[in-house]
Amino acid sequence: MFLNSIKMLLSEMLRKKTVVFTFFLVFTFVIANFYHNMFYNSEIQYISQMYDPVKMLTLSDWSVSGYFFMEYFPLLVVVPTSCAYLTDRDTKMKIYIESKTGKGYYWYAKLTVVFLTTFLVFTVPFFIEIMLSGVCFDFHSAGDPSNFPYVQILEYENQYFLSQLWLNHRVLYGIVMTCFFGIVSGILAMFNFSITTLPFFKFKIFTFFPIYILFYLLSFFTKLLNLDYTINYFFILRMFNLKEKNYIVYTVFLFLLLIISFVLIKRKTIKDDLI
Repeated sequence: MFLNSIKMLLSEMLRKKTVVFTFFLVFTFVIANFYHNMFYNSEIQYISQMYDPVKMLTLSDWSVSGYFFMEYFPLLVVVPTSCAYLTDRDTKMKIYIESKTGKGYYWYAKLTVVFLTTFLVFTVPFFIEIMLSGVCFDFHSAGDPSNFPYVQILEYENQYFLSQLWLNHRVLYGIVMTCFFGIVSGILAMFNFSITTLPFFKFKIFTFFPIYILFYLLSFFTKLLNLDYTINYFFILRMFNLKEKNYIVYTVFLFLLLIISFVLIKRKTIKDDLI
């Protein structure tokens, strides 16, 4: 029953205009970055002088397109699923699905589908970019967008997150970091969705704000506590950024969001069972 609920909800979710719109908007950032890389490489005569294609991906710290993408990320990450509950409630889709699968199945299946939808929207365009880069560029290119001396580049590369994976399997590193980005995006969307099930979210416009408020509070506490490391999503989610980061704290934070999400959904299932 649970899998049937997921299939039914996922099929319905992927056809939503907001999901399709966000997917193509993310893909637009990817294409803009890919075009920029094509234009740059067309002016270079030797492969050895070309930048490493992985370091020029949209999620890389050197991507101009990626910079603007990350600026709008707090809004984009909630657009596909922010109104998922309110829409189901207003259109009576919730009642229809519950009649087919049961009340408890609906809530947990919906939470799972929110994660899966967001994960797909925020990974598939970047996977396509990696494939296009593999076809059009040479992954053995030795150029580096930092333009630092070779010894300094090696020093920096040993400081990257999962540096050993980067040094031994660069393409796999890009794939893993893209998956990491998709997982974080999915968790943020789950948290946003679960928060919008609270009674005071009566209007759809308010469902876009929880993640913005969350990121604002994080930046506020960073300044208040004078942390020696950044917890700013802008620096953590982009590849190759060398700002001091504490991934243990960030992992705990993500688990906390997951716990809050499941607690709120559990609350809704109990409330529905009492009705």
